[in-house]
Amino acid sequence: MMLRVGVDNARYNLERSLADYAAGTLTAAHHPHALAAAFRQMGVCRLLSEGVVEPLFIAQMQAASGYLYRLPLMPEDDKVTSRAAVYWDAVGGEYWDAAAAIVRHSRAKPNLAWEHEDDFLYVWFLMIRYFPELSADASTGEQRQRALLDRWEVVLEGGHDARLLLCDALLRGDSMGFREAFEEVSDARTTELREQVDEQRLSEADAAWVLPFWGEGLALLRLAARDGLSTDEHCEMVPQVTRATNPFAYDAGAWRQIDFKPRRR
Repeated sequence: MMLRVGVDNARYNLERSLADYAAGTLTAAHHPHALAAAFRQMGVCRLLSEGVVEPLFIAQMQAASGYLYRLPLMPEDDKVTSRAAVYWDAVGGEYWDAAAAIVRHSRAKPNLAWEHEDDFLYVWFLMIRYFPELSADASTGEQRQRALLDRWEVVLEGGHDARLLLCDALLRGDSMGFREAFEEVSDARTTELREQVDEQRLSEADAAWVLPFWGEGLALLRLAARDGLSTDEHCEMVPQVTRATNPFAYDAGAWRQIDFKPRRR
């Protein structure tokens, strides 16, 4: 029941905002994220209620394309790279050109008014590692990636962060290290979300679709697979059906229609 309500609420929000967003009258920094979140909510709720992945793949395309409609025009001070849900959408949906465009237009330094540096370093590492056109050559790229991890260790001041271990495992090509860190990050996410529900910071209605599906986890598995790492581990929040090859071709105008019908690759 809650998942059906989730679909209806997302559709209602999109019906109210799409025309104004297309007209350029919704220009606040949160508007592209809100539009993407509505598409994401609709796709995930349908995935969970119907048991088929196509609505999720389409929603990921709509979220990424809607976000990219605005991202190149955003002032640098409005960009917060660690607000990466749409990057996870693009990677999870295997829309690699869209993911590259998000990287190209993202802020390349932390926006300390809105994000912690460790959160920025996590996302920025996972951006520049997989889009080498941002580096002069492969060796420079790898050195740059290691420098980001070194800076992250400084920021942590001896603290523990499983995300750093995960990124280090990717850089070293360590499948077992990646698996262990992935599980730790997953467990930490679940714990945090359950605490939010208990403290009424996350509604039961939102928890119904946010808790069972981890879009970031799907993206991490896609990225690890690009590195040739073993990604056969089971993760309850990344249903096996979502790890199938996406049959749909990316369309930059997908966000303009709620019931968009994509063409196949």
